Amino acid sequence: MGVLWATAAPPAAAQRCAEPHYRWTEKVDTLLARPDPVPTTITAILTGWAPPDLTARDRCADRSGRERTVYGVAGWVRRVDKRKDDGDWHVELTERPDSPPDSCIVVEIPSPRYGAVYAQARASLDSLLGKRAVGKNTLVARPRRVRVFGPAFLDGEHRRGAKMRIRDPHGRCNSSIRALWEIHPVYRVAGSEP
Repeated sequence: MGVLWATAAPPAAAQRCAEPHYRWTEKVDTLLARPDPVPTTITAILTGWAPPDLTARDRCADRSGRERTVYGVAGWVRRVDKRKDDGDWHVELTERPDSPPDSCIVVEIPSPRYGAVYAQARASLDSLLGKRAVGKNTLVARPRRVRVFGPAFLDGEHRRGAKMRIRDPHGRCNSSIRALWEIHPVYRVAGSEP
């Protein structure tokens, strides 16, 4: 009996997570790119979406619940950071062009090497921003209203334990723990009139 136990594979829970970044497989997956998006608003996300109990320890967690739904969200582009260490474009959206900067949500567009859909989303964002200056601090000189489409994603890596606080900066989107909700990955970007 002892010999059988010694040669058996370790339980699945004991296996080491091999993701290169927090929940990376979920962040670059294109499998949800086809469903029709469900419309929502930044205000609804920041005031009504309860966050699941994901933290930095959940590095390999699969999508669940709300994260399996593709949403369409309109907002004003306030900041664009194209130099993240994981290759994603980090975009901050607010409900209005004059909303407080910390009342934003993050939307992220992965590198085109993970799918042509991301190359198109990046090209669309660049086209919509046009000649609007994006400064060294990544701020957009004149905010532009866009609509993004992609699945919800709770970036629990920034959560401080089980508490309802943000552990470290999530861009400027730190108004509440609900600001850890993102649209990630973004499959499509389109113009949106106010």
